[in-house]
Amino acid sequence: MNVSDHHRKADRCAQLLAEMSLDEKIGLLAGKDFWSLSSVERLGIPSLRMSDGPTGLRSVNSDPATVFPVGTALAATFDSDLVTQVSAAIGREAIAHGVDVLLAPGINIQRTPLGGRNFEYYSEDPVLAGAIGTAYVNGVQSEGVGTSVKHFAANNQEHRRMDGSSDVSERVLREIYLAAFEQVVSEAAPWTIMSAYNRINGVFCSQNGLLLDGILKGEWGYEGVVVSDWGAAKDTVGCAKGGLDLEMPGPARVFGPALQQAVEAGQIMETTIDDHALRVLRLIERCGLLDGNPKASRGQSHGGAHRELARRAAADSMVLLKNEDAVLPISVTGRLAVIGALADHPAIQGGGSSQVTPERIISPLDALREQISSISEIVFERGVDAEPGTPTINPRLLETAQGDQGLTARYYPNPDFDGAPVLERTEWWLSKLGFGDAAQSATDLAFSVEWKGILRPRFTGRHTFELLHSNPDVWLEIDGAMLVGETTPRQTELLFMILPLNRRHAAIMLEAGRDYQICIRYAQPGAGSIRAFNIFDVKLREPAPDRERAITAVRNSEVVLVFAGPGTTAETEGVDRASMRLPEAQNALIEDIAAINPNTVVCINCGGPVEMPWANKVKGIVQCWLPGQEGGHAIADVLTGAVNPSGKLPVTFPRRYEDNPSFLHYPGGARVHYGEGLFVGYRHYDAAGVEPEFPFGHGLSYTRFALSDVDAPQRAEAFSDITVACTLANTGDLPGAEVVQIYLEHLDPAETMPLRQLKAFAKCKLAPREHARMSLTVPGRAFAWFDVDAGGWTVTPGRYRLHIGTSSRNLPLVRDIEITA
Repeated sequence: MNVSDHHRKADRCAQLLAEMSLDEKIGLLAGKDFWSLSSVERLGIPSLRMSDGPTGLRSVNSDPATVFPVGTALAATFDSDLVTQVSAAIGREAIAHGVDVLLAPGINIQRTPLGGRNFEYYSEDPVLAGAIGTAYVNGVQSEGVGTSVKHFAANNQEHRRMDGSSDVSERVLREIYLAAFEQVVSEAAPWTIMSAYNRINGVFCSQNGLLLDGILKGEWGYEGVVVSDWGAAKDTVGCAKGGLDLEMPGPARVFGPALQQAVEAGQIMETTIDDHALRVLRLIERCGLLDGNPKASRGQSHGGAHRELARRAAADSMVLLKNEDAVLPISVTGRLAVIGALADHPAIQGGGSSQVTPERIISPLDALREQISSISEIVFERGVDAEPGTPTINPRLLETAQGDQGLTARYYPNPDFDGAPVLERTEWWLSKLGFGDAAQSATDLAFSVEWKGILRPRFTGRHTFELLHSNPDVWLEIDGAMLVGETTPRQTELLFMILPLNRRHAAIMLEAGRDYQICIRYAQPGAGSIRAFNIFDVKLREPAPDRERAITAVRNSEVVLVFAGPGTTAETEGVDRASMRLPEAQNALIEDIAAINPNTVVCINCGGPVEMPWANKVKGIVQCWLPGQEGGHAIADVLTGAVNPSGKLPVTFPRRYEDNPSFLHYPGGARVHYGEGLFVGYRHYDAAGVEPEFPFGHGLSYTRFALSDVDAPQRAEAFSDITVACTLANTGDLPGAEVVQIYLEHLDPAETMPLRQLKAFAKCKLAPREHARMSLTVPGRAFAWFDVDAGGWTVTPGRYRLHIGTSSRNLPLVRDIEITA
């Protein structure tokens, strides 16, 4: 946008504001319903629609979308350009679904390895989180769709996230927990920022004047909208004066009539309302809605190009942690054993508001069979039960009357399954977080859905269904017999600690290979004028695996691939992980397999670190993350060598949970003391001399790289950028990519300082025997620390050391520099 356009549009928003009544302005400051803003029809100001991210576009109708790798996986690519491509694709899918603002990305620091939403977030390091977050925002907003950078701020655990206080010093807050947000605001100008549920030092984030008005809008000059997390706004006067612009969801509880009363009572100045309303108007304008939404023509649904991008992003995120005796890439002429239920029914994403309805799922087992079945025999066994909870029903078990995978879904605009359906389609993913909007009655928002088809079990034995539902009742029939109904006992709980949810169980004996007629019904009786947020998840636990079959399978195999992880239900919003350990049965199985077959490779399917007591007993370890819908293809690409792995760990993998720096202070109670201070992640392991299982920034390749010839200035002035150059050479026989990382050490610190801190990185792809001259910029602020007494950033003159390498523990090049005042 050129300067004249900017001024013209700013003037238009100011003119609209001048024509609005107080009631109309206040009406803009809270949602109309769960996802939409209110409109002002008199002035032609339309409604604006939001929806969840960041792994993909989560439709309010549970429509399929591309599921890309989760946040931690994207950060593991250390590739900002790739992240921008991914987020731009999500932006195009948002347009296709009529979404104006994507509620993403999440850039909170991974303080504890048990954080339930760690998979959504990028890193334990603010420089990496800021760079990847900036790339994500730039990609989405390049398509004309707004972002909402979240959760501002210090929202680092799910335990007591709604009311707990993150008690953290100002220096640590600035240098660790706000730094990524500051970078994204400065370099990407996100259109909205979402305030967190939690408190900081006792004050709720949504009414924290120091955080929102003082730092974000004041010091950083942020011009966008601050929106509350859903239900996070607490106090009318506190939020309005503290810097919150928009309360979500609607209708208003804290703003609305209560805000109007506060203005009339003189508790809040109308100029404060004007500032909030003008920011919302600018958001509507930025989304193109005052111009008839010209971006609508740029929408793109899921499909081939986005599938390929998701596959490439997933492959580039894979981290080769260990590769003893070059066991990978696999070269099998005989038999390959694939062990673990996650090979067949993988965890592709985490749970919660980021959960996307996938348009398809490629399993690692299917991809391996596709890529190497012509030259080897693949034998698969589940091994042991890998699920602490009950997984969503495997789509492989479902078939429509027409022979398609899934069930036939019919949506009715009433709660009685009556009349003609308004929507009929095949649905194969029966985990629905927000659905049914398209079918809801215009008068009372009631609707009902019926799913019918064939259930074809793979195993004979006891099958346990578990139905999670937000409505009063659901029904499940097998061959016409009611298995779940109104009389089935139910337990009621809170999902994500805010949404009431019912849970019903029922078990039945089924035979493998037999066709059973299955019918599932969900009815929403209506919620008056307030649109309900409907949740439904059909889960099924199949009969337990036969462990001995897995042991037998590995005995005569050339290579064994064990797929391990905490399961498809363990990582989710609302609940922190119970531990860093895999289920004990998995650890024992891996130990036994490694003792039988030395060529054992473990593929870890999860969003963060796990303890690996067997790490020294297996030859290969690949961190596969939660890789999205194309993850199976990507895993097979890496295992077979079609793609040379280039991912790097964006978080430290400790040997034991007890080694992590937050151990003594997590989970805390109503107040969480951030007692580790600056020493988060690798900063702690380096300072304390604790050896991790795998360090931050670590990641191997099938080729070899060498760094040499570092060049950097010997001295520089405080707050001036410096350029560091070095030569990166691919000394191996395969093409590959390496990440050059620069860490800064203060040699004569007068204040408490971490030993080394990441300050710059760059990824480079090289052909065999090729070399490149790398040039990286270390920003002047990289040398600064936040001086609380002075109230600002300070660079201490003196000697600093630049460490250049390929991980936080592999830094072969060193260059000293003198910083002058």
